[in-house]
Amino acid sequence: MKKISKIVGYCVIALLFAVALSSCKKKAQADPVETTIRVWSFEDEDVWKPIIKSYSQKNKGYSIVYTKQALDDQYENKVLNSILSGQGPDVWAMPNDWVYRHKDKLFPISTAKAITTIGLDKYTPAIKESVFIDNKIYALSPYTEPMIVYYNDEIFKQAVKDFNAGNTGKDNASARQEADKLLDKPPLTWTDFASAAQMLTKKDESGNIELSGVAMGTSDVSISSDILYLLMLQNETKIVADNLKAATFNLPQQTPQDTEDTPGKRALDFYSSFADPASDNFSWDGSLGNEIDAFANGQVAMIFGYDSFRNYFSQKYPNFRYKRAAVPQLTNDYTKSVDYAKFNVFGVTALTAKYTNKPGKCWGLIQLLAGGSASDFNSALNVPSSKINSNTDTKFDDRDTTNPEKISLRTAQSFVKGRYPNEFDQAIKDMIAGVVDGTQDSKTALDLTANNITQILTKETW
Repeated sequence: MKKISKIVGYCVIALLFAVALSSCKKKAQADPVETTIRVWSFEDEDVWKPIIKSYSQKNKGYSIVYTKQALDDQYENKVLNSILSGQGPDVWAMPNDWVYRHKDKLFPISTAKAITTIGLDKYTPAIKESVFIDNKIYALSPYTEPMIVYYNDEIFKQAVKDFNAGNTGKDNASARQEADKLLDKPPLTWTDFASAAQMLTKKDESGNIELSGVAMGTSDVSISSDILYLLMLQNETKIVADNLKAATFNLPQQTPQDTEDTPGKRALDFYSSFADPASDNFSWDGSLGNEIDAFANGQVAMIFGYDSFRNYFSQKYPNFRYKRAAVPQLTNDYTKSVDYAKFNVFGVTALTAKYTNKPGKCWGLIQLLAGGSASDFNSALNVPSSKINSNTDTKFDDRDTTNPEKISLRTAQSFVKGRYPNEFDQAIKDMIAGVVDGTQDSKTALDLTANNITQILTKETW
């Protein structure tokens, strides 16, 4: 009987051990230990080497495999298809406009402690406006590119000479002084900026533009929609509803004087005036071709762009000399300054968090990239940081600087365009085109476009 009891006991122990072993195997299968973090972005591999080295030193046993990609029409599908196949990146770069579009495919930082640790208030406002959704951080970036003005200083100097030559004598002394002051550099307010553009623009006897003061007003300007967003934000236009269910940039708003004002219309009218032959601001009609090349060829005095334009100029026009300035503001009250920014961000793939043990390690890489290693990364790319120095007092006159991106960081904004940012932008460009070619007045164009964008924002199918 004792012998039988021992046999039964051994069997029970063996059975329990088998069950435990089976459970461990299942757990291991459900939560594999992966130590390779796959990263996709757009920079040369050499840019990433110091970041990878720093990360590996702090995270023993973990390695990073970096793959350079091209931000082209195929990139989005390539990322998503690769993720679904199990071969995609754990950390991937995307334009800030894409964060809301792909938030369901990203693993966010959601705990209050982790959000506080990252400290979004240390970054330019545009970062938070792009990545902080539903009280979660979905992505982060080490750099930001505020919109700036590129200008040809030689054209400015020649315009002053031409004006002074045509306005001699004591009676015109004050006018010459005003011209000198106005064209010393790109003005800081839109009022002076428009006056400068008028003085810089040259037309032939038929009214055709030979030299453009500024390339803006038409839809074919490279960043036409962004310039209009800047003007809307500066005019305190509410572009979309808080719930992202409707476009609201066409709606009138109450003023402090208890009157109605439509700031979106005011912004559109001002922008399109630079392409209106009947306006004093008329300085661009697209006849000079692509404004970036026209600028490099001395046919345009000023263009709007981002820091990345410098790479284009250095590669295609290495001998071209230009200067940069901050974008104009509505007034010289610094507290009301508004800038606009675009940038790429880095997010963690949601499937990485679902099937592996490394989402925390992936976010650790992003925080290193946007924190301790940001200076190395940004220096290699020659791009401005996304962090701001909130302890520095700033005055409006400080916008007159040789480093316009840095001064613009504190006031750089962005906004969420919903799940279809490209369609949103195209609708805005179509609106501009309709106003400029005369097929629609600005109010009608705003109303129709707001309706179209509302349909885009509420579209449920992919």
